[in-house]
Amino acid sequence: MASTLESLYPLPQRKHFENHRSSLLNPSVIDAYILSEQLAGRYSIGFSPANLEQLIGPFRTAPLGLVPKPHSNKFRIIQDLSFPRNLPGSRSVNADINANDFPTMWGTFNETATLILSLPPGCVAATFDISAAYRTIPVKPSQQNALCILWKGLVYVDRALMFGLTSSAGVFGSVADMLVAIYGKAGFERIRKWVDDFLVIRLPHELWTEEDFMALTGQCGVPWSLEKLRRFASTQRYIGFDWNLDRKSVSLPSDKLQKIQELIAHWLLGGASFTAKEAASLHGKLIHAGCIFPLIRPFLRSAALFAASFRSHRAHLFPPPAVRADLLWIQSLLQQLPNTVPITNPSPVDIGWWGDASTSFGVGVVIGNHWSVWRWAPGFRVGPNRAFDIGWAEAVAVELGLRLALHLGIISAGAAQNNHFLVRSDNIGIVAVTNKGRSRSHETNAILKHVYQLQAENHVRLQAVYVPTRSNIADALSRGDIAAFLTGFPSTSSPVSIPLPTHLNNKLVPFSS
Repeated sequence: MASTLESLYPLPQRKHFENHRSSLLNPSVIDAYILSEQLAGRYSIGFSPANLEQLIGPFRTAPLGLVPKPHSNKFRIIQDLSFPRNLPGSRSVNADINANDFPTMWGTFNETATLILSLPPGCVAATFDISAAYRTIPVKPSQQNALCILWKGLVYVDRALMFGLTSSAGVFGSVADMLVAIYGKAGFERIRKWVDDFLVIRLPHELWTEEDFMALTGQCGVPWSLEKLRRFASTQRYIGFDWNLDRKSVSLPSDKLQKIQELIAHWLLGGASFTAKEAASLHGKLIHAGCIFPLIRPFLRSAALFAASFRSHRAHLFPPPAVRADLLWIQSLLQQLPNTVPITNPSPVDIGWWGDASTSFGVGVVIGNHWSVWRWAPGFRVGPNRAFDIGWAEAVAVELGLRLALHLGIISAGAAQNNHFLVRSDNIGIVAVTNKGRSRSHETNAILKHVYQLQAENHVRLQAVYVPTRSNIADALSRGDIAAFLTGFPSTSSPVSIPLPTHLNNKLVPFSS
């Protein structure tokens, strides 16, 4: 059987690499895995390197490794197809594969949220998983010579798609896309999938069962897993989140949230250093959490930059101060934010919020038909080359606008489906830092901290957008020209006065014409 393998993958000479040291943590795990793959017909018999080269020509092997599974005495096997790294004249298998050549559709968080928002009352969902999904896809014989492993002096040819190969997700994804199309034609239209996990919605009037779903393609050989099947329920777990179809809400499982909080606490310990893999894992977990905790998203960039800064996968680096500062922010926000949030439309709600500031006069804010104006306190100066510059002043306008909206009840923590609000500003810089959550200015960052604290306390989120100064209806207010404002916008006729927060008491005073 092995002698029929073609050797057309362009390999000028045989290459085999020593396995990683971690493969020796428990060699019996690899022994058992090789045997199970042989019994499944996915591994060839073992060959001596010279004998295999006589049969199929030059080949290469990928180092094996073992990774302990968390909170378990089990191991995960790694077939390192990205090895070698940064070795002149020797490229890895993955280095020659462009993932963009293998596109597939993904049932993302936002797509799932959109689907659930569209459902009528009384729907239920189930999730289905394909057993050994990648391993069900055979590798073209002419490419198998590049996908071998070396273990205890013998080489085994891997005949099936494996984890760790850059193209695997896309190759299997094409099969999964085909399954979605088949189910759609058969009347199962409300499906989302992520790799081998399928979320399927059943409408109230439908009577088909989980077995009916699996039988449709099971007869074609799709190995649906009964062990991982989650039967129909109004709350269903998919892509790591619990989705409640009745309440139209989503939550991060409490055990996952606890693990993220413990991970952050570990990273904040003094003197701790981390590997590239650990840095990438932290960043990935925070991105995942950011789906339902969008307020933490602005603080993820430093973790991404740190993960990308490694030049060796063996290196241990200390996180820079920016990572620690952002993790402290994230830790604080996660302690305040609810773990269950309403599923909302990704587009922000427009409540007619405009804000502006000037160095010469003060701050003006418009919310709907309400407006407020504050002028700089006597003796307080704002301007270029000062600690309190125009960027700080524009951030103050955002904070006061949020406080005004909360005071009026226009923004409320109890707004089930409308907790994402649009803010307009004519300052490009403040639009950016409001959305990012940080600025190079210490004073501006202090204001942003209050803005994010208020968002967390009230379970809301702001999205700032830029408008030209000539279009900003709060411009006249920020210059103290109340008459011009009222003439230009007579429908905005309700002045409102709210108490200033303590940190602004000595910097602003309410103004009335």
